[in-house]
Amino acid sequence: MARPPRRRGSGEEIRGALSRLRSGEIDSLYLLHGPETFLRDEIVGEIRRAVLGDEGSDFNHDLFTWGETPARDIAAAAQTLPFMGGRRLIEVRGLGQVADHDAGILSPLIDDPPPGAVVVFTAERADMRRSFFKKLAGAGAALKLEPPPERELPKWAQSQAEGLGFTLTHEAAVLLTEWIEPSLGRIRSELEKLAAYLGPEKTAGVEDVRNLVGRSRAEAMYKLGDMLAEGRAERALALVGDLSETDGGPQFLVGFLRNQIRRWTIARAAERKGIRQKELAEMLGVPPFVAGRIQQQAGKASPRFLRNLYGKLLAVDRRVKRSGGNAAALRAIELFVIEMNRDSTGFNRQNQNRVSGRPPAWARG
Repeated sequence: MARPPRRRGSGEEIRGALSRLRSGEIDSLYLLHGPETFLRDEIVGEIRRAVLGDEGSDFNHDLFTWGETPARDIAAAAQTLPFMGGRRLIEVRGLGQVADHDAGILSPLIDDPPPGAVVVFTAERADMRRSFFKKLAGAGAALKLEPPPERELPKWAQSQAEGLGFTLTHEAAVLLTEWIEPSLGRIRSELEKLAAYLGPEKTAGVEDVRNLVGRSRAEAMYKLGDMLAEGRAERALALVGDLSETDGGPQFLVGFLRNQIRRWTIARAAERKGIRQKELAEMLGVPPFVAGRIQQQAGKASPRFLRNLYGKLLAVDRRVKRSGGNAAALRAIELFVIEMNRDSTGFNRQNQNRVSGRPPAWARG
C-alpha cells in the first residue's frame, strides 16, 4: 500500500529530506517540483552521491529530458539491472503534461518500483490535481521546492554554513539575509566567500559579514526607505532608477517595497502596543539597529494609509508582471513613488521639507 506522500516542501521537510539522504536513506521514487532551482539542484546532488557515490558512475546513471525521450525508454532504463551491482539512477528533467498513453507506460514504475533503481522526476510545475502526479506523490518522496519565507532565510543560511564547515551566528545570519536579495543562490555564494575567508571550523559573526559581504545595495535600499518616508521624491526616483538596473530589476524593487510596507505596518502596531525595539527586531527578524531605523521611517503613518499603500503596490506588481520590458515596469514603480509622496494622509512630515513630486525624466519629455 502506498505510504503518505511528503509533499509540502517546507524548510523543515527539505532539511529532513537532505538529512535522510546524507545518512543513506534513499527512496525509490522522487518528485521534485517548483520554481526554486537551487534547492532542486542541491537535493538532486545529494541523491546522486547517495546512489552513485562521490565518484559517480556513468554506467549506472541515465539522464533524460521529458518531451525528448519516449516514456518507454525511461521505463526500460529503470528496469535495466545495475552494472556491477549497486543501484541505477534515472533522472527525468522537465516533467510536464503526461498523456494517458505515457502514464500507462510509467505506472508500473510507480506501482512496483524496480529494486535496483532510483527514479527522480523534476518539474517546474506539477499539477497535483492530475491522477498521474497524485499517484507519483503517493508512492514516492514528493517535495514542492519554493523559496523559503523571509523569516526562514537566516536559519537556512546557518544550515548552509554548517555544511560549508563553519558556524554562522544568528545575528550574522539575519544581517546577511537582510543585505542580500532573497535569492538562495546569491546567499550561498556569499557564504562560500565567508567559508574561504574564515577557514574551517571558525565562527562568522556580524563583523565578518560587515567586512566581507557587499553592502552598497543594502545601504541603497535603506536610503530608499528613508527617502520614501521623508517625502524626498526626486531623490527616491533617482535611486529607484539605479536599483532597477541591478540584478532582479523592477521585480526585485516591488519585492523590496512590499517588504518595506509590511515592516512599517508591524512597526506602527508595535509602537501602539508599547513593544520595545529589541522585541520588534525579533518580530521582524532584523538586527536592532535596523528595527530602530524602520520605526523612525514609519513615523506616524496610519494603518489605513499603509493598507491602502499595500493595495496600490499589488496593482503595481500586476502591471510589472504584465509589462513587456523593464522600461514599462519602471514607469509603474515611479508613478507609485510619486503617488505615495503626494498622499497628505501618509507619513508625519510636519517638520520635513516636502518635495513637489516633480515627474521623472521620462515623464518630462
